[in-house]
Amino acid sequence: MKKLLKVAIISTLLLYGCTNKKQQQSVSSTTKEETKLTKHTGDAFASYIESLNNINSASSYSAGINSAYTMGYSDDTKDIFEFDGVLETEKTDADTKAHLTQNIESNGGTFNIEGYYYGGRLYNNYNDVKYYEDMDYTEVEKIMLVPLQPYAFDEKIIDSIQAEDDSNGNVIYTIQLKADQASTLFSDRYDTYGLKQYDDYQVTSNKIVDTFDEDGYFISETTEFNASVSSSGQKVSIKYTSSVNYLKLNNTSVSISKDQKKEMKEYVYFEDIDTSSLSSDSQYDDTEEKTVTDTFKKRLVNRLGYEKANDGSYQQSFNESEAYIIDFKNYTFTYTKYSIRYTYNWKGDISTMGSCTLNYQEDKKSSSCEESTVEMMKTVKQYFEMELYYCGLSLDDLQKEAK
Repeated sequence: MKKLLKVAIISTLLLYGCTNKKQQQSVSSTTKEETKLTKHTGDAFASYIESLNNINSASSYSAGINSAYTMGYSDDTKDIFEFDGVLETEKTDADTKAHLTQNIESNGGTFNIEGYYYGGRLYNNYNDVKYYEDMDYTEVEKIMLVPLQPYAFDEKIIDSIQAEDDSNGNVIYTIQLKADQASTLFSDRYDTYGLKQYDDYQVTSNKIVDTFDEDGYFISETTEFNASVSSSGQKVSIKYTSSVNYLKLNNTSVSISKDQKKEMKEYVYFEDIDTSSLSSDSQYDDTEEKTVTDTFKKRLVNRLGYEKANDGSYQQSFNESEAYIIDFKNYTFTYTKYSIRYTYNWKGDISTMGSCTLNYQEDKKSSSCEESTVEMMKTVKQYFEMELYYCGLSLDDLQKEAK
């Protein structure tokens, strides 16, 4: 059973983009636990439908995506599959461009994919195997394995729904589906694994949390589904979690250089891939460490090319004038441009630049702050969140550990 489950999930996901077409003939991090919530006025379901009907559409965005399966067996052993990725999209009248990364971890096996989409074609580099496939942008979204848009629930399938407002003007909907409906929706919408093919498949508990901001944008979803199946008389419990978080709404650009386009012309058509060249071997160890901080440090170097400086900080320079500096001793992320330094402290959730200080939790700024400086501070915080997403983590993960 274990071998079958593991093989099924890897084979399903590694070349998902190459197979889904043949099989086919929908600015914020997740809400922090300490954020104060108040009950939203009016009927919660009616409010949710109104949010869907009036949803705002961004011309560009960055989405951080995670999903995980944890399989528990009768001998108390477990299999863990984790997926994280980032999708950056820029839509213009001329074309839709996108840049995506995907990182898959399955019991020590590591798979890394990076792709660029433009002109109706996706160019993928999977562990140095380079190929392309023609597709619509909606198919690119599906490759990310986690739904990127909210679902139009029928009220008949909902067991309970709550709507709450947070201090940032976001509306947060917490939805639980009826027991007899959850299995179907999970299979149809979330489960890339195909659990329903196993005997005695059922979803035993579920929770979906959708968040819309004050401007009507859908900015995040988190889910948790607990399920069970049986095979050869053995019962297997499965916990599935997923999240999608949007940042840089209407403020994301995707750049593809002439040199990159020249290189992509040498990619092979996906049906011509030499499957013997496919391997789970990665250039580096991408497994999680014992702490979020240590995982972040490791992936900053391996995934993003940061270098550890003599003072213990992690740094990445883009040119002679710009750099990112992450100081774990002081819980700070600094963006430097020439002599200007914008610093974000994730433990205190505070940004500074010169004499200007911005406290996000209290929504307060010092009297010396100019609006342009405050906006840049918020942008720098988003830079940091994007680095975390590229490492399969979130700002919440890091902040909880810093307490």
